[in-house]
Formats: sequence, structure tokens, C-alpha cells
Amino acid sequence: MARWDIVDVDADPAEVRRRRRRRFFRLGVPILGVLAMAAALVGTALYSYAMNRRDALLLTQNLIEALDHRLASQVSTYLEVAADAVGILSSVDGGPEAPASETLALAVMRTRPHLTALYVGAEDGRFMMVQRSATGALDTKRITVGPKGRTVAWTRRDADGRVRAVEADPGDLFDPASRPWFRAALAENRFVWSDIYVFFTRQSPGITVSRSISGGSGVVAAADLDLTDIGGVLSGLKVGASGRAVLVDGSGRLVAVPDVGSMLRPDGETLRPARIEELGDPLIQEAFNRIRIAGETRGVMDIDGDRYVVSARVLRETLGRNWWLLLVAAESDFVGFVAANNRTTLLLSGAVVLLAVLMAGFLAWQAYAADRAAHAMRRRQRELERQGAALAELGRLETIADPGDATALRRATEIAADATVADGVSLWRIDGDKLICADGFDRESGGHVAAAVIPLDRSPLLSKNLLAGEIVTATDAASDPHTSGLVPYLDATGRRSLLAVPVRAGGRTLGCLWIEDGAGDAGAGEGFARILGMLLSPRLVASRDHTLAAAEQPMTLAAEAGGLPFAPSTLRSASIASERNRLQLREIVRRGLQSDQVQAMRFPQVTVLVLRMADDIALATGDAAETVAIGQIVAACQKAAERHGIRYLKILTDQIVAAEGFDGNPIAAAARLATLALEIDAECAGLFTRLGRPPGYAMGLDSGPVMGSAIGFGQVAFNLWGEAVRVAGVMAVAAPGGAIQTTEATYALLRDGFAFRARGAFYLERLGEMTTFYLRGRL
Repeated sequence: MARWDIVDVDADPAEVRRRRRRRFFRLGVPILGVLAMAAALVGTALYSYAMNRRDALLLTQNLIEALDHRLASQVSTYLEVAADAVGILSSVDGGPEAPASETLALAVMRTRPHLTALYVGAEDGRFMMVQRSATGALDTKRITVGPKGRTVAWTRRDADGRVRAVEADPGDLFDPASRPWFRAALAENRFVWSDIYVFFTRQSPGITVSRSISGGSGVVAAADLDLTDIGGVLSGLKVGASGRAVLVDGSGRLVAVPDVGSMLRPDGETLRPARIEELGDPLIQEAFNRIRIAGETRGVMDIDGDRYVVSARVLRETLGRNWWLLLVAAESDFVGFVAANNRTTLLLSGAVVLLAVLMAGFLAWQAYAADRAAHAMRRRQRELERQGAALAELGRLETIADPGDATALRRATEIAADATVADGVSLWRIDGDKLICADGFDRESGGHVAAAVIPLDRSPLLSKNLLAGEIVTATDAASDPHTSGLVPYLDATGRRSLLAVPVRAGGRTLGCLWIEDGAGDAGAGEGFARILGMLLSPRLVASRDHTLAAAEQPMTLAAEAGGLPFAPSTLRSASIASERNRLQLREIVRRGLQSDQVQAMRFPQVTVLVLRMADDIALATGDAAETVAIGQIVAACQKAAERHGIRYLKILTDQIVAAEGFDGNPIAAAARLATLALEIDAECAGLFTRLGRPPGYAMGLDSGPVMGSAIGFGQVAFNLWGEAVRVAGVMAVAAPGGAIQTTEATYALLRDGFAFRARGAFYLERLGEMTTFYLRGRL
């Protein structure tokens, strides 16, 4: 009895069928899938080989065509240099004895290094030639014919063009009228190209182009062109692994080859250009023989059982001569990789099939990893939600940036501790050579501490990184060299790990935010800490400015017109100030006030720069690695102002105002501000490009009288107002995004050192119509 005839009556038929289905899906489907994958891979490999070979040949044809056109263009350009030089020289009246002929020939030879000689000859024997010597210097040979007979003189020069000797050569019997180039040019009213020959002096292959001078009474201008450099162009050409290119005339005489040494052959006591059969390359010779019959071609040829890609093009249109540009390369150089890749693909396909067998186990592990990833994602989501709620709560602390509100700072550290699940969060400010704790929160006890002091030299590596704006993360503070000096402080609180995030403003580190024994994700904690640091940075800025103001000596606020009665640092202030214009002073004077009753200082010629920032959204962007965009712009302005010695720089809402010219030197002051504007423009343009937004800024410049005065109490600031400030602001508002618009007054001060473009007429209220200009660069 066959075993499949035995029926187990205790088994549930439905369960048996389910087990069979599961076994099929677990074993049968993967096996069938592997077999189908193997078949698909083999079929794909065969199809890919056929398509890739076809496409590779098509691309090869396009490549050869592009190389062909490029080489033809280079050769044509190379030869046209000589024709252009002859055309220039033939435009000079007076023949060989005209001084302008030599002067023009010297100038042309200096700018065209391919020319070996440029000369003018006449039927009566007069001759002038500028020739390039072996050292690169330009020598002049001049033959004169006069009542005293025939004279030949050489003017020798050094490499710098200075005359070092004038030599007579009475034994020179050269007669230009007897030369083939001279006779051919007189016979035809066009450019005449000679056959290829070997230059006697340089012993290199070359060609001569000549042309008769119209109305010159038998005068011909000519130039010698060395063909050696064309061989250099061919030698630098890479056509596959074995491809090569040659330039040959219709009779088989070589014009240029990659190996210049094989171009010449001895002919008695002289040299002559070699023929193609003397090159010793049967492949090139066979290809040339075929194209002499078939004409111009570009395709694949079977030569001695092998396939070669051949391109042949005649340059008759360029030179009026039967010169052929021949490129030959083995087809395997371009499609051989397809077969190699196909074999590699089949081997890789076998590896893929083997890997597919292991996929079941991998999928099981992947399921476990997916569960862990989902758990981590849920945890990260909870952290982000917690930190988002914390940021919302921080946003409701209206006095978080006020250094006088300690309650807001304590609440901020509490919120940060809850958001990062940290045992402790503290804010430290840098005061000279030490860190001073502004507030520290212990999550376990719910208490706050302040005024703790840690010398910076206790942890030099930590200090170096923080001052450079780098985050320091120490999982084990005791073993980390950055934080080993902080072990006594951390041990006192029983903590082990530390995340130190610098708090920066204006490109400098003012302090740092510590997260101690945080239990959340490190990356999320860094991002949250950076945001909190940016929120707290104004507090440290104000605290630092208050400390500096307390340390400074009181300033004299007298308003002498002859100088600045304030320290330069007070000009570079971020205080908010309102504008007043020059018409207000006129109104004061009109009302009968005496000059000694007007206490504000008056500066007759000050240049004012206003930077207007119009893109509010772009200015508010930023990430965890850098400050917001407006912070970067302000920092760039401050650095540039310090670099150029600009003594007045302020932020007024969405504008930055700079001014210079208080010392009575208006041109130098305007030049410094113009240079500052160009540097700020480059910085802002790069920033908005990185943000992927159009330029949301513009600048205006004006020069004229302004008024100024020290204002405020405690931290005294200096404020400017007047017509120049108002007009510079109008220029910035009226300018398109990314432009620097200047008035006529500023243009008059800068036009000798800077490049401008006139914009046109511009009507300014109370001043009438004026011409404005765009500042484009420095001359």
C-alpha cells in the first residue's frame, strides 16, 4: 500500500492544509523566487550586453566626431594665426623700410609664439624680417638698397626686448624676390601657402604664408609657422588606449604626428618631411590608403581581421590644400569593457543568488531590528514632543533675555532639564579667565545655585573648543581629556557625563550651557541646547556690556567741533536710535537760536552706508550649527568694520547704519565705506545663495553733512542724524535686491577708484532730481 493512501484520522484536514501552505510559502516561494531571480539576472545580463555594446559604439562615434571637429578647429586656428599676422603686416604702407613695419612685426611676434619669423620684401631686394632666436629673443634683419649699394644689418635683442648689438653682415646675399613665396604671392592676389619644408635655422618642419601688399609696387608680406606644436596637440590627444591621430597631405607627406622626431628624414645634407609609409605604422598606412579611395569617412573598418574606428576629414575649406586629419583607434578600446562588465555581471549575479538564499535569516534579523528602530523612533518622537513643548514654554518667557530677571533664567534652566531629562542644567558666562555660573538647576532636589566660579585654565581643551564655537560631549567626564579638570565639580554633584554647548553672539563665545547626565538623545539634546543658547545669548551680551561699561572711565560729553569727544567703541553700538534730518537744525536756527545753543556736533562731510534687510523669513533662518542669518550678517559687518577702521556702526530695526569721515578726510572715508559695502555685499550674496532665496537686502550710500551727539545714561551711545543719513536710507529702500545705490555726491568722491554704472534720474523729496549710480567694484 502506498503511503499516501494512509489517512491519519486524528489530524485536522484544515490544519494540514494550513501547514502545507505555510511550508510552501516558507520554502517553495523562496526557492522559486531564487530560480526566477537567477533567470532574470542572466537574461538581463545578455540584454544589457547587447544594448551597452550598441550604445558604446554610438557614443564612440559621437566622441570621435567631437574630437575630429576640435582638432580641425585647433589646426585651423593655429594656421590662421600666421595668416592674420601677415594680414596685419600687409596693412602698413612704406614697405620694408617703414619704421612701422618693424614695430608692428615685433608687437605681433610677442603675442604669437607659434610664429618663427615675420617679414616684408620688395622686388628691388629691400627686406625687413623679425625672427625668433633659439633663446626666444626677437632679432631684426634689414636689407637696404640705396645709392651707396646694398647693406645687411642684424639688430640683436635679449629676452626682454632690449637691443644688445647691431651687426653688419656683408656676406649675406639673400634676395627676397628670388624666393618661391615671393613669386607666388605676386602672381595671386590672395594668401599663398607654401609646401611643407624644413626650416634651415630651427631644423624643424614648417610652412610659409605670404601675400602681396595692395598698391605696394611689388612688396610682399610673409610669415613662417613652425608645425612642431601641432604634433604636440596630437600627442596630447587620448583616443582610447591605442588610438592615434596624424595630419597628412593628399600625396602622403606627413604634416604633423604625435612623435615629432619621426617627422624628418635625411635628404643628402639636408632634412625633409617624412612620408606616411616611412612612419612604420601599417595600420595608419592602410587606413590612409582606404580613405584616399573612399574619401571623407567616419565609421568602423575591418583591417587584418580586427575592427577599428576610423575618422578622416579633409581641411580643404580652411587652407585650400588637400590636408587630411586621420584618427584611428581599436574598437575594443571603447566596447571591450562591455564584455568584461558582462562577465563581471554574471559573477555578481551568482553572488546575488547566493545572497538570496540567506535572505530569510536576514529578514528575521531585520524584523527584530525594525522593532528596535520603531521603539527608538517612538522614544525620539516623545523627546521631540517634550522639547517642542519646552520651546513653546520658553517662548512665553518674555524676559528671558533680561539679565535683571533672575526668575526667568531659573525657569529656563528648569524647562531645559525637563526637556533633556538631565540631572542638571546650568548657564555659565565667560568673565576674563574664568567661568561664572549664572544659574544652575539640580533636577533631583529642585534647587538652584549661582555664582560658582571655575578657572578656564583648569580645562584648557574645553576652553579652546568652546571659544572656537565647538560642542564638547563627554560620556565619561573623568576619562575625557576635555573635561578631566572638571571632575571635582562634577563629583560634588554625583554626575558623570557632560554636554557643553557654546553660547555665541557676534562671532564670539560669551559663555556655555551645560547639560549634565542627560538621558535623552544626544543629537536632539545638542539641537535643543543650541536653540536655548541663542535665546539666552542676549542676556550674556547685556551682562558683558554692563560689565565693560562699569570698568570704563566716564566719558567727556562736550561737543567740540574739532574732534570726537567719545571712545571709538561707543560708536559701534547696537542701541536703537531714531533718525533726525538736517532740516530740523535749520528749523532750530530759523527760530532764532544761537549756535552755542545747539549742542549737537556738526560734521560737514560724512559718508553714510545703510544696509536694508527686507527678507524677514530668510533673516530668521538658521540651524544647530550656526546662528540665524541676521546674526551672521551682523557679525560679518562688525568684523569688516573693525578691519577697515569704521568707527560708527549701528543696528536700527531692519537696517545697519555705518558712517565715516569725522576726521575731515572725505575721500579716504568714502573709499573705506565703499570697500566695506562691497565686502558685505559678497557675504550677503553668499548667505542668500546658501539659503536658496533671492537677495533680500540692498545698500545705499550718500555723502554730506550730519549731526551727532552722545545720548543716554549709564551705557552712553553716540547717535548720528541728518540729511546724509536720511538720503542713504532712501537709496537703500529704492535699490533693487542685491544692489548698492549711491548718490552723485558719493560718486564724485569715489569715481577715480571704483567702478560704477549710472542708474538714471531719481527724484528725492525736498532735494529735487538727482542722478544715482550702482557701485559695481573696485578699479
